[in-house]
Amino acid sequence: MAKIHRLTDSCLRLVTDEAATLFDPGFHTFLEGEVDLASIGEVTRVLITHEHADHVHPDFVAWLIDRGDDVTVHSNAAVAEILSRHDIESSPVVPPGVEFEDVLHEALPDGSQPPNRSYTVEGLLTHPGDSRQPTTTAPILALPLIAPWDSLTGAVAFARRLRPTSVLAVHDFYLSAAGRARLRGMAAHFLGDSGIEVLDLDWGQEMTI
Repeated sequence: MAKIHRLTDSCLRLVTDEAATLFDPGFHTFLEGEVDLASIGEVTRVLITHEHADHVHPDFVAWLIDRGDDVTVHSNAAVAEILSRHDIESSPVVPPGVEFEDVLHEALPDGSQPPNRSYTVEGLLTHPGDSRQPTTTAPILALPLIAPWDSLTGAVAFARRLRPTSVLAVHDFYLSAAGRARLRGMAAHFLGDSGIEVLDLDWGQEMTI
């Protein structure tokens, strides 16, 4: 049995018998006050997909380390360089039970494509970061819905290509609560025809899987 706790935007917490994993501790969760930080609970490892501030905020990472025992941080080289400026150690080696795929971030308006690491934890959940390039997924795929670099159309095509059992909406900070619910509903409509369920989980909510 495992539990998914959705914080904000792309920040998720997955709790299994093996570990409590927090993905992408970005500034939205830490600074915006949308989620009570005290509700986060135990974290034993942090996985960071790429270098953008909405996915890694060094003060948030330091806060997670300071409040826990033996919290480990895992990332790619670009993220490790950012964290090192704040005296935070990060390992490129993933812990047992975690697999990764190094791909590129989707193209931004300026044409840049930073390195991006897609993580799959214990065969349960895949977090692709800000990329549509991963080639495999666990039964549950964290699916970025809307961003400067893509749209719901791209999200649906990505999910249909990988064919997870379920998707969990992420990357939707710039929408209102009503907008997030509406977009999840639209995704459910389009993906239902492909036999893919959209998990109806909004900020601060949890579910058992």
